[in-house]
Amino acid sequence: MTPQMQQSIQLLQMNSMDLETLIRDEMMENPFLEVGDEEENLHTESPDEAGEAAAELQVSDDQPAGLSDETSKAAEAEATVEDTEAFEDFRNSEYSSSSTGGAEADGAEEHSDPSSLSEGSEDFQHMADTDANWNEEFADSDTASYVNPSGDEEEHDFTTYTSAKEGLYDSLMRQLRLSILAGKNYEIGEFIVGSLDNDGYLDSTLSNQALIMGYPQELIVPDDAGPVEKVDESLRRLLAKLHGGENPDAFVGMKRKELVLRITADFLKSTYDDVASMKREEQLVRLIARRMKRPYDELAELSPNDLMLETIAFRTRSTPDAVFDVLEIIQEFEPTGVGARDLAECLRLQCEEKEIRNRVLYEVLDNHLEDLQQKRFKEIARALNVAEEAVMEVFNILSKLDPKPGSSTTKDRPQYIQPDVFVKKIDGKYLYFLNEGDSARLKVASNYRRLMLSKAERKEAAAVAQGNSAENAATSNGASANGAAAGGTWEEVAGPSAAAIMQMDQAYASEKFKNAVWLIRNIEKRKSTILRVTEAIMEYQKEFLDKGIEHLRPLTLRDIAERVSMHESTIARVTTKKYVETPRGIFELKFFFSSGLETDDGEAASSRSIKELLTQMIEAEEKKRPLSDQKIADVLRQKGFQIARRTVAKYREQLKILPAKLRKEVK
Repeated sequence: MTPQMQQSIQLLQMNSMDLETLIRDEMMENPFLEVGDEEENLHTESPDEAGEAAAELQVSDDQPAGLSDETSKAAEAEATVEDTEAFEDFRNSEYSSSSTGGAEADGAEEHSDPSSLSEGSEDFQHMADTDANWNEEFADSDTASYVNPSGDEEEHDFTTYTSAKEGLYDSLMRQLRLSILAGKNYEIGEFIVGSLDNDGYLDSTLSNQALIMGYPQELIVPDDAGPVEKVDESLRRLLAKLHGGENPDAFVGMKRKELVLRITADFLKSTYDDVASMKREEQLVRLIARRMKRPYDELAELSPNDLMLETIAFRTRSTPDAVFDVLEIIQEFEPTGVGARDLAECLRLQCEEKEIRNRVLYEVLDNHLEDLQQKRFKEIARALNVAEEAVMEVFNILSKLDPKPGSSTTKDRPQYIQPDVFVKKIDGKYLYFLNEGDSARLKVASNYRRLMLSKAERKEAAAVAQGNSAENAATSNGASANGAAAGGTWEEVAGPSAAAIMQMDQAYASEKFKNAVWLIRNIEKRKSTILRVTEAIMEYQKEFLDKGIEHLRPLTLRDIAERVSMHESTIARVTTKKYVETPRGIFELKFFFSSGLETDDGEAASSRSIKELLTQMIEAEEKKRPLSDQKIADVLRQKGFQIARRTVAKYREQLKILPAKLRKEVK
């Protein structure tokens, strides 16, 4: 693809906020780009200005507004040639009146000094008309002096400024510096604080311990290491390195599971079959043991919490007892419960801080926490030989504690949403408006445009400079002064090297000018494509706009691609990270694409509308007797939706709604 095509695809994938950032960055690098004032856009353009703008920004009618994959290279090359010719024609027409040769050049030299012009002459009047009064030009600009603000200017009150919220790591490090820990113990404390997750836990899972030992994330948790293609490529490179620098392409046919097993076998100096027969937990413990140079059987006997102490001790070159002592001090920090290695330890720390004395509670934390989470009160009461009411009391106590103490102080970066398209209902019709921002006022800077010379003028200037080089060399003594007094051109005075430098400047200006025109053109194409796709989606989902989410229709990328005559990949780029503001709220464009379920009348219903009905049913259910998945499926079938119980369970899990047994309210 050409650079212009690549830029067009890049712009299409951006939302309005990303586009504003790109425009600001481009304006910093390209002097030919500027954002016009809003008042300038209100004035009607003259015919000449309109013609110039059309020459700069006209989009070929032969090119589709979308970015379909079928765009041919020949068409792109033809468009590039047309752009170059239009670019040259535009500059020639712009500067045809400023020729540097013949009698006009002599006249320019003759009156180059404004002080030599007589008042009343045509040249003097021309200078008076074109000379700028800089005091008037910058009358409305900000003053550089420091003066007291006027009465109508807004004064800032220091009470409106607040300090940044302290994160969990910053809070714990502040408390660590104020603690009694010093020397090696302080280093251990730093390591522990840096190893806590956002919820405040010291994750003691075997996978996290393997990561702490330095094994790559792609090997230990490949599903969380990033995009599938990049993770598999990293695994192939790692395997090739372990095999003595082989070509990674030799392992392209291997699946991810096989790559992980082969790399693990190489680390353990074992065979592929032996590693494949191991459970994942055994593989991880063996990896940790090999890095520690410890026997596997010795570490396999430890619990995950005790193994975590061994892991941190190895990394900090200390002992497990020293790590445990430091961990106990950190577990006394605020918020209570941080530094716990699992949920049971986190709840125990909070109960001890509140001085709760309940034998059944601590027995439940030690041995029956999972049963308590599943609300198996009778089984727990039978195992502990206590009344069921005592177990329910423990449940009520623990339900008031914070299972994620670190989340209350974790700084979450706010995600701002700025709609890219607005849908307004005016006089019974839906109209569509694009959020253009600065892109609507982006233009080619006229002041830099006027400094450019045409291609013919550049050749003529170079020829004049080369022809006069001998004469300039013969009259070198005082040539600069005489040339300046006579009003000679800069190239004639400075010689061939100056002409070469000027050509370099012209090449730079020409490139920046073309880049500016291409950027504005691609932005216009982006606007057209987004509007077309959004209009097609909204017309298809008109019942949603009129009646609500329950009437959302199933929709696929292919449906919209056929409506607007674009490729599915283009539709995918348009709907990624783009938001539309409708009378029903703000939604991502991808929200309107969903699979369908068959109804009794033969039509299809969107899965999103089914999920909305499911959510409403669960919110309205009786908390003491919540609806089961089968009951929800029966109710939906009565409403005409052909849905199975397992489909209800899948939708419920996608909505992160607990099963009926766990939703039951206990008093």
